[in-house]
Amino acid sequence: MEKIINIGDKAVKLSNNVAWTMEYRDQFGRDVLPSLIPLVTATAEGLAAVIADTGTSEPSIQDIADAIRGNTMDIVLPMAQLEFVDIAVNVTWAMAKAADADIDPPKVWVRQFDEFPLDIIIPELYDLVICGFASSKNRERLKKTLRKVKDLQPKK
Repeated sequence: MEKIINIGDKAVKLSNNVAWTMEYRDQFGRDVLPSLIPLVTATAEGLAAVIADTGTSEPSIQDIADAIRGNTMDIVLPMAQLEFVDIAVNVTWAMAKAADADIDPPKVWVRQFDEFPLDIIIPELYDLVICGFASSKNRERLKKTLRKVKDLQPKK
């Protein structure tokens, strides 16, 4: 899947095909999974609240992605302790590189942006990562897990 996002005033094409993980490893010398686990962990608490906002007992991946976009700061703020460069810049660059093999190396590429808004970038990355790595069977498992999280939340 490819998606175009706006980073500041620049349109950036991102791809979630598996090539981005290889671009990441080749460029940064390590696997991306250790960087993604804290992102997913930090997002879990925010997602619990977000799921409640979807108003459905079985939210789709799209429902979840839409809810994340609508409650971005609730999710981004707990991520303050994460490595900004790994999560935002390096993963975004790797997905951009998978979409366009001719983009510049990360330190050159990132200089084109006057801003790098996490509230826009993180939900897009999360959406691409989940849709790229979760099979339809595992997406169903994710939905079941998210329903369990919702059931564990205190009733209002």
